[in-house]
Parts: sequence; C-alpha cells; structure tokens
Amino acid sequence: MRKFVTLLALLIPFGLLAITLRYLVVEPKQPSSLASMPLQIGDWKGQDVPVSQATASVLQATEVLLRDYTSADGAYLGLFIAYFRDQKYGSQIHSPRHCVPGGGWVVEGLERVPFDLGVRQITVNRMTIANKAEVNQMFYWFHTRSGDLASEYALKFDLVRNSLLFSPTDAVIIRLTVSQRGKTPAECQRVAERFMQDILGDVRKSLPFATF
Repeated sequence: MRKFVTLLALLIPFGLLAITLRYLVVEPKQPSSLASMPLQIGDWKGQDVPVSQATASVLQATEVLLRDYTSADGAYLGLFIAYFRDQKYGSQIHSPRHCVPGGGWVVEGLERVPFDLGVRQITVNRMTIANKAEVNQMFYWFHTRSGDLASEYALKFDLVRNSLLFSPTDAVIIRLTVSQRGKTPAECQRVAERFMQDILGDVRKSLPFATF
C-alpha cells in the first residue's frame, strides 16, 4: 500500500505538468507580419495566391503567405510560409510529405541537402513531386527560436524543450517550389537558393523572431 501511495504521489505532479505543458501558451512579444512582405523583391515580382477556407482549416496556422514569384530572367518559384503562434494542441505544423499526396501529387523522392542562404548554409528537405507530366522540386524546412530544422522529429523535440523552459513555441515552415521543366534538380535548387538569399531580410522583418 505504501508503495502505491508513493508511486501515486510521484505520478500526480508529472501528470499535472504534462497537462500544463500541453495547453500552456507563452505569448510571443510581437505578432507576425507576413502580409507586409513586398511583392517586388529585387528582380522578383510576386502575386498573392488565395488560400482556400478548407486549406486554412486544416493548417490551423496563425498567418499564411502563399505567392507565386517570377524573376526578370523568367525563373518561376512558388513561396509558402505558414507561421504558428504556438504549437500546442490542435495547431502543430503539418509536414509537406504528408500533405502533398492529398493534393494529387506523387512524392517521387525525398532527401536532405545543404542549402545556401548566403549568410550561412543550412540543411533542408528536397522533395521531388510529380503530377502526370509535371515535375517540381520542393524545398522545405522549419524555422524556430532554436534555428533551422529539417527533421519533423527535431521540431517535436524543440517544442518539448521550449515548453519545459516556458518559452514561446512559435515556429514557421518555409516551402519553396520550383518547376523542373527544362532544368535539372541542381539548377532548381540554385533558383531556390538565389530567391531565398534575396528575400531573407524581408522574412526576418516579418517574423517575431529570426535566427537566420
């Protein structure tokens, strides 16, 4: 009986802590402002793409930016950024490798690759997706107060870590999509890297945090 009482006394605090961490939200000091990012960035011209209500309901993101950009030399790139004010119950980031197949695309390849931001190099996911004759290269990663993460497991660990430290658990997913038409995967990556280097300063300004 004494062992049971001791075990219960140990489990109750941990249970209460788990419940607290699941629902406790530490507010970021500043809001995101993705909509303030300019449509004209260097030689890139952008156009906003509406996010459907169905997509917004699934994402449960605080703010979403979806744009198509075209450069002066004809390069095309699709930009998707979703900011989550917290990643608590019901509002965690969805991985593209789970969401993309639901849109009619087939994932033909997925690998981690080094990605040049100009100021430094990070690791991102490069996913080859196809829909009939169309093939795209998609580059995505997660950005948190701890830095840039490519792994979904690292993202979950980061969430737990910040929760235990009672820090904001806000995070963002950045996704760049380049059509492979007439290009090699390496050439698609160079387009994505050049674009990200051009917009990096504006992304910094639009987030409550930036550890790029």
